[in-house]
Amino acid sequence: MQSPRLMLAYSALSISILYLLYNWASRSSGTWLSSHRPPDFSRYVSLDSLSVEQFPLDDVDKRVVIVGDIHGMFDEFQSLLAKVSYNPVSDTLISVGDIVAKGPHAGSMSVLDFMAAHNITAVRGNHDQKVIEWRTWLEWIHTLPGGSDWLVHVQERWDKAQEHGADDVEEWVEEQVRHDKKHSKWWKRIPEGWQLFGDHYRIAEEMTHEQYLYMVRRPVRLHVPHAHTFIVHAGVLASDPNYKPGNKRQPLSHIPTLYEPYADQERTSILRRLQELAILKEVPQNLIPWVTLNMRGVLDDNTVTRKKDGTPWAELYKKDMKRCAGFESKDLKKKKKGSLPCHPATVVYGHAASRGLDINRWTFGLDSGCVYNRRMTALVLGAKVARDSSDTIEDEFDGEAVDIDGNIISSRPKFGDKGHGRIYSVSC
Repeated sequence: MQSPRLMLAYSALSISILYLLYNWASRSSGTWLSSHRPPDFSRYVSLDSLSVEQFPLDDVDKRVVIVGDIHGMFDEFQSLLAKVSYNPVSDTLISVGDIVAKGPHAGSMSVLDFMAAHNITAVRGNHDQKVIEWRTWLEWIHTLPGGSDWLVHVQERWDKAQEHGADDVEEWVEEQVRHDKKHSKWWKRIPEGWQLFGDHYRIAEEMTHEQYLYMVRRPVRLHVPHAHTFIVHAGVLASDPNYKPGNKRQPLSHIPTLYEPYADQERTSILRRLQELAILKEVPQNLIPWVTLNMRGVLDDNTVTRKKDGTPWAELYKKDMKRCAGFESKDLKKKKKGSLPCHPATVVYGHAASRGLDINRWTFGLDSGCVYNRRMTALVLGAKVARDSSDTIEDEFDGEAVDIDGNIISSRPKFGDKGHGRIYSVSC
């Protein structure tokens, strides 16, 4: 028979193990033991990369089709795919984000169903992010004792309020927060600034678990090393505006270190990839997901803004790319003072509908304002595009290849080091 001291030791060990298991479970996602502490609603995936197979530029039988902001405009999205003769067997479809919200609710659900069912490559947009956050919040609330009942109760009260003429949900929620003392702990669990029962909430509530997982797996940034390209929703800075371009803190001011000898062509390719990763990981603004999802410009005090004032980030990016003179000393000597040891990289983005179709040498802004009854745009790339030179400007654009100011844009803008793309759009 075991001694009382040994039994006491076993009991203490068992209690310790149970405590550790409970403590671990309560900090988990709440799947089997819920925590009153809110989880990370953002669920950010910071960065992903695309291989040659996932972004085929040199295959004469394949294309890459990059689509600007969709915002739930499902019919127009399908019209655009038809216009570019999209073939899911041979074409890679990519979205620059904001696939849902702002447009029709039914359209958002149809776009989401299409994108998730076909696992379409995409980065997150700022509106996609809000949907992800609401759905994560909803799943958390449902794990809390009484959470589901409270949500049903609140929905019923809002429905009755609408029957009596209420039409401003924000105002109604504010009133509930002030007067519904019985459920005050629940109202406090809604993060500040979030709009209950709004567009993002309704999409989050209605989408399936599979669609939620699809959205959560979308990264904030995509890097395409072999194409020397970044795909983001709002933008990327090539340098920190708080320091001069040649400052040692800037990724483009110095050549990355290689510890093994390589042939010239391979060496250049590896150095470029390292420098591009440095842009994403060493420029501090690029490490903040909010910036990548919302940035439109940089103010005079060097802070990033999502408003329309300030210098458009693409202008700053263009200045940085103009300074790139290659890695060899002879290349740098050919350039004027201020040249940097770097090679240019391309950014494809959306978000800036106020600037419309914004095509520059190293930046492609594809949000042409479909949700504002303007146009939806796609950039088509690849060897197949370059080979097919029979199309004329009129065939491709039907006369609509213009920016927000009505300026005509080239039918075949330069892309990357030596390639070209094609711009297609449809009216909305």
